[in-house]
Amino acid sequence: MSKNQNNKKTENRGENLVNITSEYNENGRPQDESESVLDEAVDKVKAGTKAVINKVKDTDKDLGSEYNKEKTK
Repeated sequence: MSKNQNNKKTENRGENLVNITSEYNENGRPQDESESVLDEAVDKVKAGTKAVINKVKDTDKDLGSEYNKEKTK
């Protein structure tokens, strides 16, 4: 804790960061969870890319519906 201009105690927001980080590293994220998060992100990028390509090919198509269609494949 430190004191500010008004002599009120203020909390150092980063003082607990080291403890949280070390706890996370000790416990870790399960490997399968990390892989599923990454796989999901890659799938979203692929679906978005395909939706944009479809939109460029046919400008009458709705980008959102194209994305949803590609995401479900």
